[in-house]
Amino acid sequence: MIIINTPMNRKETYYQPERCQVDVTVTLDHWKFEYLKNCTLDDFDFIKDSLDKLSVTNDNTRHCILALDEAGEDGILIDPQGYSYPRYSAYIPNAKQMLQMEQYPSLQAYAKDMIDTVEEVAQLAVNSQQDGEFHSDLSDIENDFQPNVLDKYLLAEMLNNRPEFESAEYADGELNAVISGEYLTNGSEEEMSGITM
Repeated sequence: MIIINTPMNRKETYYQPERCQVDVTVTLDHWKFEYLKNCTLDDFDFIKDSLDKLSVTNDNTRHCILALDEAGEDGILIDPQGYSYPRYSAYIPNAKQMLQMEQYPSLQAYAKDMIDTVEEVAQLAVNSQQDGEFHSDLSDIENDFQPNVLDKYLLAEMLNNRPEFESAEYADGELNAVISGEYLTNGSEEEMSGITM
């Protein structure tokens, strides 16, 4: 189950995203973040103190302050337009994670490689299983993973989070996985990808 903290608009006819550049990042105590979240028309010292750090360009880019919750993951993006209150603002779910991924593009690339590899291994395991089990030293997959280094233990943990697997473990140089019953095939064309026709 995924929980996303975001405002929802009623009967929105279209979305018009705007280009926003974070020029300043501020981390607030949880109670200050909650106050900001609930009192967006009030003046805030951190906004006033950040005004001179915001760029001005003529390219339709909003230059913003990103206020983060010290105790949470979310943030509020603020374009004060020269004022000391959030004249324009947007609630940003998982802002900390987004900021961290932006700061470390190599981590972002590695995460994408791992996710793609998990997809590949999951499909291979379901299609190649014998008696509900899959075993591999992952050497073929590891060669495709270059230039990064495949974390085989993380791969096994990620497979454990997928519905296709009862269990997955990397030990003694081999990935050993047990396929979930609904993903087992008996060779008939009616049962594929866990769906019985």
